[in-house]
Amino acid sequence: MTVRSGLRLFVERDPPPVTVVASANDEVTVNVLELICRTCYEHIVAGCHDIEGVASVDVDRSQRLLTIHFDSSLTTRARVVAAVDDLVATIP
Repeated sequence: MTVRSGLRLFVERDPPPVTVVASANDEVTVNVLELICRTCYEHIVAGCHDIEGVASVDVDRSQRLLTIHFDSSLTTRARVVAAVDDLVATIP
């Protein structure tokens, strides 16, 4: 933050990357700060269903957690996390 003549100027920052909270063979839980806003939540959940290999998505909006169940014969945890990160980056 920069202060000039009593005015505060805020520097816009990129959103933090998606953070992996837990992982299992066919499931990954990530922390997504953008899950608070309903429009963002709907965008993210709909986009997650479009990721190849994703079978289901569970959301805990109060904790900002997204648990994605996927078919490991079609995709990997790293690909799912990267796709969610790309999806979050498209939020205006």
